[in-house]
Amino acid sequence: MATLLDDQLIADALTNLPDWSGDVQRITRRVQVDDPDALVAAVADVADTLNHHPKVERADDDAVGFVLWTHSEGGVTELDIALASRIDDLILVAQHRERPPVNAQPNMEEEQTYPSDKPTSGTFHEAPMPRAGAGPAAVPDDK
Repeated sequence: MATLLDDQLIADALTNLPDWSGDVQRITRRVQVDDPDALVAAVADVADTLNHHPKVERADDDAVGFVLWTHSEGGVTELDIALASRIDDLILVAQHRERPPVNAQPNMEEEQTYPSDKPTSGTFHEAPMPRAGAGPAAVPDDK
């Protein structure tokens, strides 16, 4: 059974779904794509997998609107948020774009540096000598 989300949970979810809007009753998104039929078919496949189906609104200008809510619960549930995220992924595919990485850090150095004055080779880093700087080794007396 799905759980209804409160105002705060929906607001939090919509921060990760910036193209969606709504409240505890319904969340919606409208998008324009080159091939709305392909998008609607892809969304139908995903919806079948989740056993959760959106209301789809078609417009004459190749725009498609999606309205999500869980009918049996009378409002927005976690199922709607999950389906909205999957719809966003399908829209990106339809627009030939990719989702930006989560928590991507801009201006990161491409190569990590390590505190070593020796260059490394291969896939493993050389371990420092365990006795480096420890002085001479003690050798047992032969008897």
